[in-house]
Amino acid sequence: MRERTAIAVGAGGLLAFLFSWILHSRILRVLGLGAAVAGGALYARQKFVHRAEKIEAAEGAVRSALDDLDPVARAQVMIDIARPDQ
Repeated sequence: MRERTAIAVGAGGLLAFLFSWILHSRILRVLGLGAAVAGGALYARQKFVHRAEKIEAAEGAVRSALDDLDPVARAQVMIDIARPDQ
């Protein structure tokens, strides 16, 4: 829902910016550009929140899987994950 709102704000800002060129309105140009930037910022913020939620879920799943292993197997998995060649 918030993603749609951000896209709508950004699109509305772009439309206002385009109409400002037709109407030669400096105020409409500034408002349109500001709304477009605000919409883009809201959209980016939503994407970062969604990304953080996915990272937290994956982290929890990995920690749970590691907790089920014995210490030697856990160490082997951690070493394998830490290798830069993969």
